[in-house]
Amino acid sequence: MDSTPSTTTPSQTNTTSFPTANKPSAPNATASSRQQPDLKVAQAAAPETDSLLKRMTQRAHDAVDSVSERIGSTVGGVQGGVAKAGETRDEWVESAREAIRQHPFAAIGTAVLIGLALRSLTSSRDR
Repeated sequence: MDSTPSTTTPSQTNTTSFPTANKPSAPNATASSRQQPDLKVAQAAAPETDSLLKRMTQRAHDAVDSVSERIGSTVGGVQGGVAKAGETRDEWVESAREAIRQHPFAAIGTAVLIGLALRSLTSSRDR
């Protein structure tokens, strides 16, 4: 291949299909005529597309609101359950303290029996 640039004279014809500023080539004229119907189709579809976009946006907002409400009610329920469990735990602890105050020797005996039972369970696993 020869890498020297070629020079053209004004008398030679332009054989390339690049558009020039002075005269449009045939492919450009065809593209320009194709753009006109495409523009009309796009303009005709714009209101319908806008309406569709608005409906989809509204549905997305509704879905987000629905999920948000469900999460809010679930969180509220969980917080209520946790609060109730805390109250129940506090009641049990207070009840155990009262029982120990009323029957201290029985409480000590029960603690010793539970300790022996746990020791026998853990020592049988070590064998």
